[in-house]
Amino acid sequence: MNILYISVKKSWRGVTSWVVKTALALNKRGHHLYLLSHPKSKINKSLPLDIKLIEKRLGPSYNPVMIGYLVYFIITYKIDLIVTNIDKEVAIGGIAARLTGIPNIRRVGREDDFNNRFRSKWCHKLLVDSCIVPCQTLIRNARIRAPWLNPAQFKVIYNGRDISEFSPEIINLQRLRMGVNPGIKILGINSHLHRKKHVEHLIQAFARIAPDFKNWVLVIVGTGPEERNLRNLAIESRLTERIIFFGFVENPMLICSTFDIAFSVSKIEGFPNTIVEYMAMGRPVIATDVGGVREIIRDGINGFVVPFGDQRALVDRMVRLMTHEEMRQQFSREAIKTVRESFTEKQMIDDLEKYLKGIVKHR
Repeated sequence: MNILYISVKKSWRGVTSWVVKTALALNKRGHHLYLLSHPKSKINKSLPLDIKLIEKRLGPSYNPVMIGYLVYFIITYKIDLIVTNIDKEVAIGGIAARLTGIPNIRRVGREDDFNNRFRSKWCHKLLVDSCIVPCQTLIRNARIRAPWLNPAQFKVIYNGRDISEFSPEIINLQRLRMGVNPGIKILGINSHLHRKKHVEHLIQAFARIAPDFKNWVLVIVGTGPEERNLRNLAIESRLTERIIFFGFVENPMLICSTFDIAFSVSKIEGFPNTIVEYMAMGRPVIATDVGGVREIIRDGINGFVVPFGDQRALVDRMVRLMTHEEMRQQFSREAIKTVRESFTEKQMIDDLEKYLKGIVKHR
Protein backbone atom coordinates (compact mmCIF):
# COMPACT_ATOMS: atom_id res chain seq x y z
CA MET A 1 0.00 0.00 0.00
CA ASN A 2 0.97 3.62 -0.56
CA ILE A 3 -0.14 5.53 2.54
CA LEU A 4 -0.04 9.27 3.21
CA TYR A 5 -0.16 10.42 6.83
CA ILE A 6 -1.05 14.06 7.46
CA SER A 7 0.08 15.15 10.94
CA VAL A 8 0.72 18.86 11.41
CA LYS A 9 0.87 19.19 15.22
CA LYS A 10 4.23 20.62 16.25
CA SER A 11 4.35 19.01 19.70
CA TRP A 12 4.82 15.33 20.51
CA ARG A 13 1.57 13.84 21.80
CA GLY A 14 -0.33 10.56 21.78
CA VAL A 15 -1.45 10.60 18.15
CA THR A 16 1.99 11.84 17.05
CA SER A 17 3.59 8.87 18.78
CA TRP A 18 1.08 6.54 17.09
CA VAL A 19 1.87 8.04 13.67
CA VAL A 20 5.61 7.49 14.07
CA LYS A 21 5.24 3.99 15.53
CA THR A 22 2.82 2.74 12.88
CA ALA A 23 4.58 4.44 9.96
CA LEU A 24 7.91 2.84 10.87
CA ALA A 25 6.33 -0.59 11.34
CA LEU A 26 4.30 -0.52 8.12
CA ASN A 27 7.36 0.70 6.25
CA LYS A 28 9.33 -2.31 7.50
CA ARG A 29 6.58 -4.57 6.17
CA GLY A 30 7.11 -3.31 2.65
CA HIS A 31 4.46 -0.60 2.37
CA HIS A 32 5.34 2.86 1.07
CA LEU A 33 4.82 5.55 3.69
CA TYR A 34 4.66 9.30 3.17
CA LEU A 35 4.24 11.92 5.90
CA LEU A 36 3.17 15.53 5.56
CA SER A 37 4.09 17.39 8.73
CA HIS A 38 4.67 20.92 9.99
CA PRO A 39 8.23 22.15 9.31
CA LYS A 40 8.78 22.66 13.06
CA SER A 41 7.26 19.36 14.17
CA LYS A 42 9.28 17.15 16.54
CA ILE A 43 8.14 14.21 14.43
CA ASN A 44 10.52 15.14 11.59
CA LYS A 45 13.66 13.89 13.34
CA SER A 46 12.14 10.50 14.10
CA LEU A 47 11.75 9.17 10.56
CA PRO A 48 14.23 7.15 8.45
CA LEU A 49 15.17 8.33 4.98
CA ASP A 50 13.01 5.72 3.25
CA ILE A 51 9.83 7.37 4.58
CA LYS A 52 9.24 10.40 2.39
CA LEU A 53 8.82 13.49 4.55
CA ILE A 54 6.94 16.53 3.23
CA GLU A 55 7.46 19.54 5.49
CA LYS A 56 4.63 21.96 4.78
CA ARG A 57 2.18 24.17 6.63
CA LEU A 58 -1.46 23.46 5.79
CA GLY A 59 -2.45 27.10 6.15
CA PRO A 60 -6.10 28.01 6.76
CA SER A 61 -8.85 25.41 6.73
CA TYR A 62 -9.96 24.50 3.20
CA ASN A 63 -6.76 26.08 1.82
CA PRO A 64 -7.17 25.61 -1.97
CA VAL A 65 -3.42 25.74 -2.57
CA MET A 66 -2.77 22.81 -0.22
CA ILE A 67 -5.78 20.91 -1.53
CA GLY A 68 -4.38 21.28 -5.04
CA TYR A 69 -0.92 20.19 -3.90
CA LEU A 70 -2.33 17.10 -2.19
CA VAL A 71 -4.35 16.14 -5.28
CA TYR A 72 -1.15 16.36 -7.32
CA PHE A 73 0.78 14.35 -4.70
CA ILE A 74 -1.87 11.63 -4.43
CA ILE A 75 -1.99 11.15 -8.20
CA THR A 76 1.79 11.33 -8.67
CA TYR A 77 2.65 8.83 -5.93
CA LYS A 78 -0.43 6.63 -6.48
CA ILE A 79 -1.56 7.01 -2.86
CA ASP A 80 -4.10 4.36 -1.79
CA LEU A 81 -5.40 6.12 1.32
CA ILE A 82 -4.69 9.01 3.67
CA VAL A 83 -4.70 9.13 7.47
CA THR A 84 -5.71 12.34 9.27
CA ASN A 85 -6.53 13.47 12.81
CA ILE A 86 -7.47 17.09 13.64
CA ASP A 87 -10.20 19.08 11.88
CA LYS A 88 -7.86 20.98 9.56
CA GLU A 89 -6.20 17.77 8.39
CA VAL A 90 -9.62 16.19 7.89
CA ALA A 91 -10.84 19.17 5.84
CA ILE A 92 -7.87 19.69 3.53
CA GLY A 93 -6.85 16.05 3.27
CA GLY A 94 -10.45 14.88 3.03
CA ILE A 95 -11.32 17.13 0.12
CA ALA A 96 -8.18 16.03 -1.74
CA ALA A 97 -9.11 12.40 -1.03
CA ARG A 98 -12.65 12.93 -2.36
CA LEU A 99 -11.33 14.58 -5.52
CA THR A 100 -9.00 11.63 -6.19
CA GLY A 101 -11.37 8.87 -5.07
CA ILE A 102 -9.34 7.45 -2.18
CA PRO A 103 -10.40 6.85 1.45
CA ASN A 104 -9.68 9.28 4.29
CA ILE A 105 -9.12 7.38 7.56
CA ARG A 106 -9.33 9.50 10.69
CA ARG A 107 -7.25 8.37 13.66
CA VAL A 108 -8.94 9.75 16.77
CA GLY A 109 -7.08 9.84 20.07
CA ARG A 110 -9.62 11.34 22.47
CA GLU A 111 -13.35 11.93 22.73
CA ASP A 112 -12.90 15.72 22.68
CA ASP A 113 -11.68 15.49 19.10
CA PHE A 114 -15.43 15.59 18.36
CA ASN A 115 -17.97 18.34 19.01
CA ASN A 116 -21.32 19.59 17.77
CA ARG A 117 -20.06 22.62 15.86
CA PHE A 118 -21.60 22.70 12.39
CA ARG A 119 -18.29 22.87 10.52
CA SER A 120 -16.74 19.95 12.44
CA LYS A 121 -19.86 17.86 11.99
CA TRP A 122 -20.12 18.67 8.26
CA CYS A 123 -16.41 17.98 7.74
CA HIS A 124 -16.47 14.62 9.43
CA LYS A 125 -19.70 13.33 7.90
CA LEU A 126 -18.75 14.28 4.35
CA LEU A 127 -15.00 13.76 4.31
CA VAL A 128 -14.22 10.81 6.64
CA ASP A 129 -14.67 7.20 5.52
CA SER A 130 -13.84 5.51 8.82
CA CYS A 131 -12.24 6.15 12.21
CA ILE A 132 -9.55 4.27 14.07
CA VAL A 133 -9.80 4.66 17.85
CA PRO A 134 -7.63 3.16 20.63
CA CYS A 135 -10.39 1.84 22.91
CA GLN A 136 -14.10 1.01 23.18
CA THR A 137 -14.76 3.64 25.83
CA LEU A 138 -13.79 6.42 23.45
CA ILE A 139 -16.63 5.47 21.10
CA ARG A 140 -19.22 5.64 23.89
CA ASN A 141 -17.93 8.92 25.27
CA ALA A 142 -17.58 10.48 21.82
CA ARG A 143 -21.20 9.69 21.01
CA ILE A 144 -22.27 11.46 24.20
CA ARG A 145 -20.44 14.58 23.01
CA ALA A 146 -21.53 14.17 19.39
CA PRO A 147 -24.69 12.02 19.07
CA TRP A 148 -24.60 12.32 15.28
CA LEU A 149 -21.59 9.96 15.08
CA ASN A 150 -22.17 6.57 13.46
CA PRO A 151 -20.72 3.78 15.69
CA ALA A 152 -20.41 1.47 12.69
CA GLN A 153 -17.79 3.86 11.31
CA PHE A 154 -15.34 3.09 14.14
CA LYS A 155 -12.64 0.46 14.39
CA VAL A 156 -10.90 -0.21 17.72
CA ILE A 157 -7.17 -0.89 17.44
CA TYR A 158 -5.46 -0.82 20.82
CA ASN A 159 -2.15 0.95 21.26
CA GLY A 160 0.66 -1.56 21.65
CA ARG A 161 4.22 -1.64 22.92
CA ASP A 162 6.77 -4.42 22.97
CA ILE A 163 8.03 -5.68 26.31
CA SER A 164 11.36 -3.97 26.90
CA GLU A 165 14.19 -4.58 29.33
CA PHE A 166 17.26 -2.50 30.06
CA SER A 167 20.26 -3.70 32.02
CA PRO A 168 20.65 -2.49 35.61
CA GLU A 169 23.78 -0.62 34.51
CA ILE A 170 21.88 1.38 31.87
CA ILE A 171 19.01 2.09 34.28
CA ASN A 172 21.39 3.27 37.01
CA LEU A 173 23.23 5.51 34.52
CA GLN A 174 19.93 7.05 33.44
CA ARG A 175 18.96 7.64 37.09
CA LEU A 176 22.24 9.47 37.64
CA ARG A 177 21.59 11.62 34.57
CA MET A 178 18.25 12.51 36.12
CA GLY A 179 19.99 13.57 39.32
CA VAL A 180 18.69 10.63 41.39
CA ASN A 181 21.20 9.16 43.83
CA PRO A 182 21.55 5.40 44.50
CA GLY A 183 19.04 4.10 47.03
CA ILE A 184 16.43 6.75 46.19
CA LYS A 185 13.11 5.55 44.75
CA ILE A 186 11.19 7.32 42.02
CA LEU A 187 7.56 8.30 41.60
CA GLY A 188 7.41 9.15 37.91
CA ILE A 189 5.12 10.64 35.30
CA ASN A 190 5.72 11.13 31.58
CA SER A 191 3.20 13.66 30.30
CA HIS A 192 2.55 16.68 28.13
CA LEU A 193 2.42 19.46 30.72
CA HIS A 194 -1.02 20.79 29.82
CA ARG A 195 -3.78 21.82 32.20
CA LYS A 196 -5.91 18.82 31.10
CA LYS A 197 -3.19 16.49 32.38
CA HIS A 198 -3.46 17.91 35.93
CA VAL A 199 0.08 17.04 36.97
CA GLU A 200 -0.42 19.48 39.85
CA HIS A 201 -2.60 16.84 41.52
CA LEU A 202 0.39 14.52 41.69
CA ILE A 203 2.63 17.26 43.11
CA GLN A 204 -0.01 18.08 45.75
CA ALA A 205 -0.36 14.41 46.70
CA PHE A 206 3.42 14.01 46.95
CA ALA A 207 3.63 17.14 49.14
CA ARG A 208 1.25 15.55 51.64
CA ILE A 209 3.38 12.44 52.15
CA ALA A 210 6.91 13.64 51.34
CA PRO A 211 7.92 14.31 54.96
CA ASP A 212 7.27 10.65 55.82
CA PHE A 213 9.06 9.23 52.75
CA LYS A 214 12.50 10.82 52.67
CA ASN A 215 13.92 8.25 50.24
CA TRP A 216 11.42 9.01 47.45
CA VAL A 217 11.51 11.71 44.76
CA LEU A 218 9.05 12.77 42.09
CA VAL A 219 10.30 12.92 38.49
CA ILE A 220 8.21 14.80 35.92
CA VAL A 221 9.11 14.06 32.31
CA GLY A 222 7.72 16.27 29.54
CA THR A 223 7.23 19.88 28.54
CA GLY A 224 4.24 22.10 27.93
CA PRO A 225 2.44 25.34 28.75
CA GLU A 226 1.89 24.41 32.41
CA GLU A 227 5.56 23.83 33.21
CA ARG A 228 6.12 27.24 34.81
CA ASN A 229 3.06 26.85 37.05
CA LEU A 230 4.13 23.36 38.07
CA ARG A 231 7.63 24.55 38.93
CA ASN A 232 6.14 27.35 41.02
CA LEU A 233 3.98 24.80 42.83
CA ALA A 234 7.08 22.77 43.64
CA ILE A 235 8.69 25.91 45.08
CA GLU A 236 5.59 26.72 47.14
CA SER A 237 5.56 23.15 48.45
CA ARG A 238 9.24 23.49 49.44
CA LEU A 239 10.07 20.40 47.41
CA THR A 240 12.39 21.77 44.73
CA GLU A 241 15.14 19.35 45.80
CA ARG A 242 12.79 16.36 45.59
CA ILE A 243 10.81 17.19 42.44
CA ILE A 244 12.84 16.83 39.23
CA PHE A 245 11.65 18.32 35.95
CA PHE A 246 13.44 16.36 33.23
CA GLY A 247 11.92 17.82 30.05
CA PHE A 248 11.09 16.06 26.77
CA VAL A 249 12.76 12.73 25.96
CA GLU A 250 12.85 10.81 22.68
CA ASN A 251 13.14 7.40 24.38
CA PRO A 252 10.27 7.23 26.91
CA MET A 253 10.78 3.49 27.52
CA LEU A 254 14.21 4.08 29.06
CA ILE A 255 12.81 6.80 31.31
CA CYS A 256 9.90 4.55 32.33
CA SER A 257 12.37 1.86 33.34
CA THR A 258 13.73 4.12 36.09
CA PHE A 259 10.34 4.65 37.78
CA ASP A 260 9.43 2.60 40.84
CA ILE A 261 5.78 3.72 40.55
CA ALA A 262 4.32 5.41 37.45
CA PHE A 263 1.34 7.74 37.17
CA SER A 264 -1.30 9.13 34.84
CA VAL A 265 -3.55 11.72 36.52
CA SER A 266 -5.36 13.28 33.56
CA LYS A 267 -8.94 14.54 33.50
CA ILE A 268 -9.52 13.33 29.96
CA GLU A 269 -7.77 10.63 27.93
CA GLY A 270 -8.46 8.17 25.16
CA PHE A 271 -6.20 5.20 25.76
CA PRO A 272 -2.95 6.59 27.16
CA ASN A 273 0.22 5.53 25.38
CA THR A 274 2.13 6.23 28.57
CA ILE A 275 0.22 3.57 30.51
CA VAL A 276 1.02 0.94 27.89
CA GLU A 277 4.67 2.04 28.00
CA TYR A 278 4.74 1.90 31.80
CA MET A 279 3.27 -1.58 31.84
CA ALA A 280 5.49 -2.84 29.01
CA MET A 281 8.41 -1.91 31.28
CA GLY A 282 6.80 -3.72 34.20
CA ARG A 283 6.12 -0.56 36.17
CA PRO A 284 3.30 -0.55 38.74
CA VAL A 285 0.81 2.11 37.68
CA ILE A 286 -1.67 4.41 39.42
CA ALA A 287 -4.04 6.08 36.94
CA THR A 288 -7.21 8.15 37.03
CA ASP A 289 -10.43 6.49 35.93
CA VAL A 290 -10.78 8.19 32.55
CA GLY A 291 -11.10 7.08 28.94
CA GLY A 292 -10.13 3.48 28.31
CA VAL A 293 -7.90 3.09 31.35
CA ARG A 294 -10.02 0.23 32.72
CA GLU A 295 -9.61 -1.62 29.42
CA ILE A 296 -5.98 -2.24 30.38
CA ILE A 297 -5.75 -1.76 34.16
CA ARG A 298 -7.61 -4.21 36.41
CA ASP A 299 -7.83 -2.33 39.66
CA GLY A 300 -5.85 -4.02 42.43
CA ILE A 301 -4.44 -6.69 40.11
CA ASN A 302 -2.08 -5.03 37.64
CA GLY A 303 -2.39 -1.45 38.86
CA PHE A 304 -4.60 0.99 40.73
CA VAL A 305 -7.41 3.10 39.27
CA VAL A 306 -8.58 6.16 41.23
CA PRO A 307 -11.37 8.70 40.58
CA PHE A 308 -10.11 11.88 38.94
CA GLY A 309 -9.56 14.65 41.48
CA ASP A 310 -9.86 12.36 44.53
CA GLN A 311 -6.74 13.33 46.46
CA ARG A 312 -7.53 11.03 49.36
CA ALA A 313 -7.73 7.99 47.06
CA LEU A 314 -4.60 9.00 45.17
CA VAL A 315 -2.57 9.45 48.37
CA ASP A 316 -3.91 6.18 49.80
CA ARG A 317 -2.85 4.15 46.73
CA MET A 318 0.52 5.88 46.63
CA VAL A 319 1.25 5.03 50.25
CA ARG A 320 0.09 1.43 49.81
CA LEU A 321 2.47 0.87 46.91
CA MET A 322 5.34 2.82 48.44
CA THR A 323 5.18 0.74 51.62
CA HIS A 324 4.55 -2.68 50.06
CA GLU A 325 7.33 -3.85 47.77
CA GLU A 326 5.60 -7.22 47.31
CA MET A 327 2.57 -5.45 45.86
CA ARG A 328 4.78 -3.47 43.47
CA GLN A 329 6.36 -6.70 42.30
CA GLN A 330 2.94 -8.34 41.83
CA PHE A 331 1.68 -5.38 39.78
CA SER A 332 4.89 -5.50 37.76
CA ARG A 333 4.46 -9.17 36.86
CA GLU A 334 0.78 -8.72 36.02
CA ALA A 335 1.49 -5.59 33.94
CA ILE A 336 3.98 -7.44 31.74
CA LYS A 337 1.57 -10.36 31.40
CA THR A 338 -1.25 -8.00 30.36
CA VAL A 339 0.83 -6.32 27.66
CA ARG A 340 2.24 -9.60 26.37
CA GLU A 341 -1.24 -11.12 26.02
CA SER A 342 -3.21 -8.20 24.60
CA PHE A 343 -1.22 -5.01 23.90
CA THR A 344 1.93 -5.81 21.94
CA GLU A 345 3.13 -3.64 19.10
CA LYS A 346 2.89 -6.63 16.74
CA GLN A 347 -0.81 -7.04 17.55
CA MET A 348 -1.39 -3.34 16.92
CA ILE A 349 0.37 -3.39 13.55
CA ASP A 350 -1.22 -6.70 12.50
CA ASP A 351 -4.69 -5.28 13.19
CA LEU A 352 -3.91 -1.97 11.50
CA GLU A 353 -2.41 -3.56 8.39
CA LYS A 354 -5.35 -5.96 8.00
CA TYR A 355 -7.87 -3.14 8.44
CA LEU A 356 -6.20 -0.78 5.95
CA LYS A 357 -5.78 -3.56 3.37
CA GLY A 358 -9.49 -4.31 3.65
CA ILE A 359 -10.41 -0.68 3.08
CA VAL A 360 -8.18 -0.40 0.01
CA LYS A 361 -9.51 -3.69 -1.39
CA HIS A 362 -13.17 -2.72 -1.07
CA ARG A 363 -13.01 0.96 -1.96
